Amino acid sequence: MMLDAPFHADLAEGPAGARAYWRKTEDDLRIRLAHYPGPEAARGTVLLFPGRTEYVEKYGRVAGEFADLGYHTLTIDWRGQGLADRMHRDPRAGHVNLFQDYQFDVTAMLEAAEELGLPRPFHLLGHSMGGCIGLRALIEG
Repeated sequence: MMLDAPFHADLAEGPAGARAYWRKTEDDLRIRLAHYPGPEAARGTVLLFPGRTEYVEKYGRVAGEFADLGYHTLTIDWRGQGLADRMHRDPRAGHVNLFQDYQFDVTAMLEAAEELGLPRPFHLLGHSMGGCIGLRALIEG
């Protein structure tokens, strides 16, 4: 289940109609996802995996480019990043117990993509830490 989450459209400068959602992971952390819509007759969806210290609004302009090319974009605030839950008492720390825990976030993101009915095929774009998370997800199937 997803609930509406704060989204700063003016900061994102992405496609009109973008929305953010809260979603719980299997290990009960709350992450934030943002869907930037593409055209109705879309060619698929880009799953955009940001790097460390990044947040969903940072990729609004990139999502606009993808929308112009015919794609929807779904991106994420990883645990400990953006507005997602922290695993440490200090909210400035992006601490995780194990790097593989990010796979819980990937699973929640894929479930959200299905729940939102986003068009397939899914394409992965990862930046920095997000590239490592994405590569592990691909290796693990």
